[in-house]
Amino acid sequence: MASNNISRRKFLLTGSALAAMPTFGLMAQEEKVVFRGWTVSQLNDQLNQGPYLPPPPELKKIAESYTTNSAKVRAEYPPKTFSYGSSDAEKLDVFAPAYASGLPVMIFFHGGSWDFDNKNNYSSQAVPFLLNNAIYISVGFDNIPPNTMAGLVAQCRKAVAWVYKNAKQFGGDPNKLYVSGHSSGGHLANMMLVTEWEKQGLPANLFKGGSILSGWTDLYPVSLSLRQQFLKLTPQEVKDYSPVNFPQNVKCPVIITCGGDESPYMQMQSGDWATKLQAYNRLAGAYRMPGYFHFKTPLLFNDTNNQVIKATLALMNLI
Repeated sequence: MASNNISRRKFLLTGSALAAMPTFGLMAQEEKVVFRGWTVSQLNDQLNQGPYLPPPPELKKIAESYTTNSAKVRAEYPPKTFSYGSSDAEKLDVFAPAYASGLPVMIFFHGGSWDFDNKNNYSSQAVPFLLNNAIYISVGFDNIPPNTMAGLVAQCRKAVAWVYKNAKQFGGDPNKLYVSGHSSGGHLANMMLVTEWEKQGLPANLFKGGSILSGWTDLYPVSLSLRQQFLKLTPQEVKDYSPVNFPQNVKCPVIITCGGDESPYMQMQSGDWATKLQAYNRLAGAYRMPGYFHFKTPLLFNDTNNQVIKATLALMNLI
């Protein structure tokens, strides 16, 4: 319970409260133009979404719904939790229909600026998949810090490899794997899509599709922002872990979604990524959803009555 409370507080700080906080070591440079004409403070606003969020009462309501709705889903559809590694965080929750056998699997990576939140708060996204006879997996991992970006991406790859090798034991088809994620989790999902799996002894076309919700694609502007204080990205990490550098590696169709009320940069980078995927004939759909701000876009996976989840289920040949 304590960790959930911390997650909700951090969720709120990521928005308007964090945007108003001092920028610590960047204070003296906050008016320096660093990226696309933005100063450091303006770039922080683009990444943290502060000026693009609704009033605190609405934001708080959305934040709390992550935990309360997920708790209800976990009670109604109890997941099976498996360990894919030795650390306490290297676990994943598998939500599968009764008597599942040979079903497609959606692997989801949660957001949280790479430094907070956990798999439990992203359980409500399982419902549309369960209702359409598919398996949903929420992946846990060690946040940064104490993790590093290299370590985090490696953990996620390990989780995916575990799912492929063990899918049959929970009723999944290892040849029908899909990946999704939101925000920093969308970045991790994108990294899974650009991974050269054949170099790790797995099929090159490991994934049959992806659906990215407001996912980061370029770590360079992130490295210029307040988040660099805890991410401590090296130039090599910025290069290696920016999916936007590797569209040629994507082997499957991908849906890209952003919120119409998100910051201009979030919408811009989703559009840039969609354009790159389209150039390689990998774009399955691109959606800008009116009325959705950054922390609301995960709710597109909470029901079956919107075009994003419908397109995602169709991508999985479920509808």
